Amino acid sequence: MQKKTYCLESNKVKQEIKICQIFDIHYKKCFSVKKLAQIINSISDSMPDYICIFGDLIDDAKDLGDLNFLISFLEALTKIAPVIMGLGNHDLLALGKDKKWFHYVNEEYFSMLKNIPKFHLVDNSTWKDDKVEFTGITMPFTYYERCHESIEYTKAYLNSISNQLLKSKDKHFYQILLFHSPISILTAREDGLECLDRTDLILSGHMHGGLTPPFLEKIFGKRGIIGPTNLKMRTIFPDYVRGRVNVNGTDAVISTGISKLNIPGTEILLPPSINEVIIKQKVLKKNNH
Repeated sequence: MQKKTYCLESNKVKQEIKICQIFDIHYKKCFSVKKLAQIINSISDSMPDYICIFGDLIDDAKDLGDLNFLISFLEALTKIAPVIMGLGNHDLLALGKDKKWFHYVNEEYFSMLKNIPKFHLVDNSTWKDDKVEFTGITMPFTYYERCHESIEYTKAYLNSISNQLLKSKDKHFYQILLFHSPISILTAREDGLECLDRTDLILSGHMHGGLTPPFLEKIFGKRGIIGPTNLKMRTIFPDYVRGRVNVNGTDAVISTGISKLNIPGTEILLPPSINEVIIKQKVLKKNNH
């Protein structure tokens, strides 16, 4: 289990905040209980203030496997720190007999999530305490499966909900946006998407590190080898697949995720990864003149 640490600064933060970022677990039948235990142990060692699970906690919303193991895993995490979770594409998809994905909401699954103490589901909603504010945006089925994560679709959708979820936020809080897929939102921010002006940090995943082995990461930088098949025109050598970037004043940290490929033995080449994101109070430099 890899662990990567990213240190940020902000004048909105009065004391250090540590977040553990877990993406793309893709829990399903016969999922390794040992891997769940490794995640718990790794996060426990970090002693975070918050744990973020944003996107693809499950692989198939209709065929979940044993939910008891999954709920026990989440309950164990909440004993370490509050868990803030949002939804990715697989949390709301099921695989049909024709091997095509279709929109599916598993009511039993969501009902169980809502009954976990210190577990906060941010599904086009916001949760905050006295230190930080988390907003989770759930993109529609159309965004992933029909519009191929279009940048124009992203801009239109974010602008349509910005008065509810983005512009109304308290400007004195450190603002964290959980958005499953990084490419369209960061490209939109590059283009000057104004509704993100108050967003301090974007946490994303979805790209599975571009299926890039760790020993090649320095060569590829923020790019990957292969992206998700729903990324039209950006499947080969996609941008924004890992690490920290800053786009028009907004920080982003992209997780390479837990499950990379559904092929046994590939974890040696593509190990699961957890991010530590540490936000420290920005120290203003004294002007001697």
